Amino acid sequence: MARATNFFHWYGLESRVVKLDNGATIRCWAPKKTRKNPPLVLLHAFGLYGLSWIFQVPSFSKSFDLYIPDLVFFGDSTTSSAERSEFYQAECVVELLEKFGVNKFDVVGTSYGGFVAYRMAHMFPEAVRRVVLSNSAPNKDPASDRRLVEYCGVRSVADVLMPSNWRDARTAFELCFYKLPRIMPDFVFKDYLEAVYKKNTKEKLELLQGLVLGKADSPELPTLSQDVLIVWGDHDKVFDVEYAYKLRKHLGEQAEVAVIKNTAHAPQFERVSEYNKIVVSYLKRP
Repeated sequence: MARATNFFHWYGLESRVVKLDNGATIRCWAPKKTRKNPPLVLLHAFGLYGLSWIFQVPSFSKSFDLYIPDLVFFGDSTTSSAERSEFYQAECVVELLEKFGVNKFDVVGTSYGGFVAYRMAHMFPEAVRRVVLSNSAPNKDPASDRRLVEYCGVRSVADVLMPSNWRDARTAFELCFYKLPRIMPDFVFKDYLEAVYKKNTKEKLELLQGLVLGKADSPELPTLSQDVLIVWGDHDKVFDVEYAYKLRKHLGEQAEVAVIKNTAHAPQFERVSEYNKIVVSYLKRP
């Protein structure tokens, strides 16, 4: 973590802790000095935190002023509110940006972070310019959860996303990668479990339960007014690539799909250069 922190500092970012009016306290990496570049918000996956964007910062910071928060109950962000839905996460991110004086921005969200980005775009259309959803299926359904549970041989999605031991943590890693590196010592998973999954465990479970998306009684997914890029790994075992094409059909002509071959649920880790090029090229269009 110390190396990642130093890395972020090297690229002109500083860690800020901001108290919001809605009861949340958010840790966010933000520019030490704004350069009048377009603001870009990066939203991490469930179980991770802002520093997980370490492979994108060098590329993205060349063209954008980056804002990289820890979502509520991940990293160093928390709240006194009882709210646990992705709607609340969206409100927190937008209020955070307002505190920074940022009123219009692009947003990239991966997996759970994409759920939050989708809600932001729908709830605050005047603030969100363009959206990139990375292996994120806001159009998911109970069937996708059942497939994931059956594939992993567990009782619930929570068992996958919130492993209680290093063996389950390894399973979570294997889900994210098309090919996990052959040499991956067990202590890596033990350390990761201790650093990421054993903090705010109760609250993270409540976040899963509080998700409005993807349930049998969920309201119909709204469409978005913004242009949307949907990036996907072709071997994603969490959300099958079919969800990318279904989402494009749901959103209409303003959405497009980019599939990255030989990657799974985390192409931003597996094919760093290709992923970064796709996202930056899209966001730099006139």
